[in-house]
Amino acid sequence: MSSRLRVLPKFRTVHHLIVLLTFAFIISFIYHEIIAPSRASKYCKWPQVKLSEGQKGFISDQDQDQHRSQDLATNVLLIADPQLIDNHTYPGRNSLLLDLSKHTVDQYLKKNYKNIVKNLNPDYIFFLGDYLDNGRSSSDEYFNKEWNRFEKIFLNSIDSKKYVKDENLFINLPGNHDIGWSNGVKLPSRERFQKIFGNPNTINTINNVEFISIDSLSYSSSNDAINSDSRNFVKQTFSPAIVKSKPRILLTHVPLNRDPAKQTCGKYRESSKFHLSGGYQYKLALEPDISIELLNSIKPDLIFSGDDHDYCDIVHTEAGVTESPAREITVKSISLAMGIKYPAVQLLTFQNSNDDTPFNYNTDICYLPTPYINIFHYILLSIISGLLLLWWNMKQRSSRYNYSILPTSIHSTAILSNDKYSSSNATKISNFLKEQDDDTTKAKLITIPKYTSTTQNASSLPFSVYLSKCRTKLMNFMKKWNLFGFVKHCLFLGLLVICIYYFGFVLTV
Repeated sequence: MSSRLRVLPKFRTVHHLIVLLTFAFIISFIYHEIIAPSRASKYCKWPQVKLSEGQKGFISDQDQDQHRSQDLATNVLLIADPQLIDNHTYPGRNSLLLDLSKHTVDQYLKKNYKNIVKNLNPDYIFFLGDYLDNGRSSSDEYFNKEWNRFEKIFLNSIDSKKYVKDENLFINLPGNHDIGWSNGVKLPSRERFQKIFGNPNTINTINNVEFISIDSLSYSSSNDAINSDSRNFVKQTFSPAIVKSKPRILLTHVPLNRDPAKQTCGKYRESSKFHLSGGYQYKLALEPDISIELLNSIKPDLIFSGDDHDYCDIVHTEAGVTESPAREITVKSISLAMGIKYPAVQLLTFQNSNDDTPFNYNTDICYLPTPYINIFHYILLSIISGLLLLWWNMKQRSSRYNYSILPTSIHSTAILSNDKYSSSNATKISNFLKEQDDDTTKAKLITIPKYTSTTQNASSLPFSVYLSKCRTKLMNFMKKWNLFGFVKHCLFLGLLVICIYYFGFVLTV
C-alpha cells in the first residue's frame, strides 16, 4: 500500500540520482536561457505618445501594430557599447577563464538582444558605437574573427529578411574602441570600419525625421587628415543657407559637453555623477567648443549618445548655444562587462509627422535581466550535485570498511560471550586470541642480535618511502570512502550537463 502512495520513485542506484540532477540542470537552463530573457523583454513597453491636434488619444504599446499600419508612429531601438571582450580585455587572465568570460558575455548579449527584437518588434535599430573592445588595434585577421562574433550575435540572431543593414538596421556609428579617439584615430582602422560597418557620417530620414550620425571622434581631431570627412559633412549638409525643415535626431558615440554640477543625469543613473575625465584613446565628453559647434550647426531636437556606459538625461542650455535647448540621452551599455549593475537599451517612439507639425516623441529605458544570476544558480546547483554524489558514494562504500568480525571493545567481547549473541566462529577466534596472549606472557624473552646497518643512500630512501606511504594512505583513503566512484560520477555528470547546455541552449537559443 505504501509503495502505491509514494509520489517519487525510490532511487536505488547512482544512475537514478544522476538522472534527477540532470533534469534539475535542464530546468535551470530552460529558465535562465529562455524564460528569463523573454520575460524581461516583455516587461518593456514602447512609451506612449500623445497624438497631436486632430488625432485623439495616445499611441501606446497595446495598439502599436494597429497604429503602425496606419503610419501614425515609429518605434526605434537604440543600443550602446556592446564592446565584445577579446584577448586584450583582461591582461594576465589565463586562456580558459578568458574563453569562459567571452562565452558568458556573448551568450548574455545574444539571448537578450534576440528576445528584445522578437518581443518588441522595433521598426528601426540603431547602434551607437564601441562594437569591439580592441577593434582599433587589431590585425585584419583578428578583426575579421571578432566581426564574425559580432555578426553572429547581432545580425544572424534576428530575422535577416526583416532587418536589413543600412535600411532599418544601422551599425555605422563608430566608437573609440573601433577606430580611436581624436588625434589618436587610426586611419587604416577607420577605413576598415567604414568598409564593413558603413559610412559613419550619414543622414537617414525616417517618417519625416532626420537621424544624423556623426563621427564625433574624428571631428574632434586637430589633424586635417583625420577630421576633414566629418567636418566637411557637417559644413556642407548643415550650412546656414540650408533651412531646417524636419525634426533632427543627432547620434554621436561620445556625449556632448556639460556641467555635471548643474546638469544632473536623472534617476536611472547608477553612479552619482557624470565624469568629464579622459585618458589614452578616450574622453567621456566632447570639448566645449566642439559641442557648441555641433549644436549650433545641426540644430538637433534630440540627441542620443553612448560611451559612458551609464544612463544620463540632460538638456543643453549652455552659453553660446543659439538654438532652442536640445535634450540628450546617454544610453546605457547593453553588456554585463561594462562596469554597471543593470545593462539596458533605449526605446524611442515618435509620431509620424508632416513638415508643419511639431516633433512629438517619447523615450524610455528597457532593462535586461540582472547579470550573473544564472551563473550563481549554475554554481550553486553544481555544488549541491557534488555533495549529493559524495554522500551517495560514501553511503555505498564497500562493506569491508563498515564492520569487523573481531571484537573491537570490551563491550563487544562481552556481547560475543553471551549465548544470545555468540557464534561458533567468533567464539573460537576469541578463545584463540586469548590463548595466544597467555602463551606470550609465559614465554621467555629471546634476545635479538644487533646487526650493523648496510650502506644506503640515506637522503633518497626516506623521501621515496615517505612518498610511497603517502600514496598508499591516499589510495586507501579514497578506496575506503569510495572517492574513485565519486570522481567518476562527477565527471560523467559534468560532461553530460555541458553537452546538454551547449547543444541544447547555446547553438539553438
